[in-house]
Amino acid sequence: MIDFNDKKQVAKAIQYTNVNPNLTREGLLKHLDTCMKYDFDAAMVPPCFVALSREVLKGTGIKVATTLNFPQANDTLGMKLAALKELAKVGPDQFDFPPNPGLLVGGYEKEYFEEMKQIADLSHDNGIVVKAMLEFGFLDEQQKVKAARLAYEAGIDWVKQSSGWGVGGCAATVEDVKILKENIEPPCRVKVSGKVNTLEKMKAMFEAGAELVGTSSGPEICDGLEGDINAY
Repeated sequence: MIDFNDKKQVAKAIQYTNVNPNLTREGLLKHLDTCMKYDFDAAMVPPCFVALSREVLKGTGIKVATTLNFPQANDTLGMKLAALKELAKVGPDQFDFPPNPGLLVGGYEKEYFEEMKQIADLSHDNGIVVKAMLEFGFLDEQQKVKAARLAYEAGIDWVKQSSGWGVGGCAATVEDVKILKENIEPPCRVKVSGKVNTLEKMKAMFEAGAELVGTSSGPEICDGLEGDINAY
């Protein structure tokens, strides 16, 4: 558990995020400047800006994180693996992706697991950390438990209750973080996303078992302010 009175520790538990479709090169550079100012754990950026982000952040110790098949989740496994091979060429440190929730909801647990397993294996073969956004907004409680367990068994490094976007990307809750924490084992860990826009909310999620937060409200959290509730 980090010391929430220590601004530096708080920043190092935040992945500062801007993956908006309308993000420009100028906007990205401002985002990276903010990451360096606060020394966040990672800059979460769109795949198209991974290479530039690596160049700008070189030597800072700030990770470059990105996404795969986001936000739709329902590309074929072959499409996802092909995209991951291309993504690996630009060298992100880690990426977040949504396993296809329709597989789990529809009762195709074996296929749901296999998707995560193959993506995790290919990621690790390329030295990339992989985080699964389980889109709890689409799942009932039993399915949430199953999703967390299958992600852990598939070798996923970090589990998230959601992307924080759209119907499946629900706002973070303490209850959902506890479901994740109770259904995984080390080295798998919990990241949280979705409307975590204050230091108090972040602290509550960490007390429930999270160890990392993805948010567009990183500066506000560190400064003791409140981020935009309509943002990620």
